[in-house]
Amino acid sequence: MDGATVGLAGAAQIFRLQRKTQFLRQGRVIKTTEETVYGVTSLWADQASPERLLELVREYWAIEIKQHYRRDHTQREDHCRVRHYVTARNLALMRSAAICLYEQQRFKPNAKKSLPDWQLKNSRHPSPLIQQFVSAAT
Repeated sequence: MDGATVGLAGAAQIFRLQRKTQFLRQGRVIKTTEETVYGVTSLWADQASPERLLELVREYWAIEIKQHYRRDHTQREDHCRVRHYVTARNLALMRSAAICLYEQQRFKPNAKKSLPDWQLKNSRHPSPLIQQFVSAAT
């Protein structure tokens, strides 16, 4: 079905995708959902087969899961009510620094294996993290 038929300018294909999502906590599946979603693309069938469309969708979600999910769900960035540009940018930098520091410690012995656990540990006992900054500065 082409885009003109359904009233979507530039649409070449409409596709349906059955999606199964598993939500993990500390490496264990805590919830599974299944849903049907629909997509629209400007790529024609000879440019993007069903396999290629699936690959494109997976590439998009790989980025979404790695970056945006951490910021949106773990750090609740979307719930932040700060509207001042400089303040919002500084908070985003702090969130990025937290992710970076978490990643640096992740594979060390006795490391926290999830970002929420690492953040909770450091909010309760910030001294070791502050000491790490002091050591790095000297």
